[in-house]
Amino acid sequence: MSNKKEEAKEIELDIEDIRNLIEQSKRPYTKSLLTKSLNDLTSRLKAVTREDAKQPARLNAKPAEIAEVKYRPIDSFGWEQNNNVVKVRVASGVDGVGELSRENVQVLFTSKSFELIIKELRGVSYKLKVDPLNSEIIEKDSRYQVKSNSVTVTLAKRHKVEWTDLKAKFTMFDQKVQKAAEKGADSYETIKNMMQTMYENGDDEMRSEIMKSWAKTRDEKFN
Repeated sequence: MSNKKEEAKEIELDIEDIRNLIEQSKRPYTKSLLTKSLNDLTSRLKAVTREDAKQPARLNAKPAEIAEVKYRPIDSFGWEQNNNVVKVRVASGVDGVGELSRENVQVLFTSKSFELIIKELRGVSYKLKVDPLNSEIIEKDSRYQVKSNSVTVTLAKRHKVEWTDLKAKFTMFDQKVQKAAEKGADSYETIKNMMQTMYENGDDEMRSEIMKSWAKTRDEKFN
């Protein structure tokens, strides 16, 4: 109960008491004093009631939960590269994307991923997430451009190496070499020696995989 409602309730009780006193009183002067008090309290009750009516209603209901946005994956896109950047272009199924507000088209970058989000394009929200990327990117130098019917995401390469695909495809050799490089030189040399032995004793397919992994790791380590 609000303070105004409590005050009005108290005034109503006072008014009831004064009315009883007026009925019991036999002296004209006493009745006049009581009648004046009754009139004052009645006026006060009206004022308090008006003030209470002006106060906004208190909502006890819990705010409605925000509905989770459901995204439709973007499966159709193209990409190209040069020594410095990789460009990803989304043009299929996003006609009119350029008419959306800036808040409805965003790209989130990390050193190893990007995520394109398009909200409420003709009532549908879309998402393209590539994680992990084939190689690391420079977040602050990466950007995106929205045109009438397309979105182009430009990824700034951290290492000037050729990407064989947009998304990384880790083989057993990639994982071992990457973990070894992160641990330090001693572990790195151990894996290098192990891979050299595997190369010497492996078939043509294994040798090809080892050479690809080794070249990629060497380039990223020293570029």
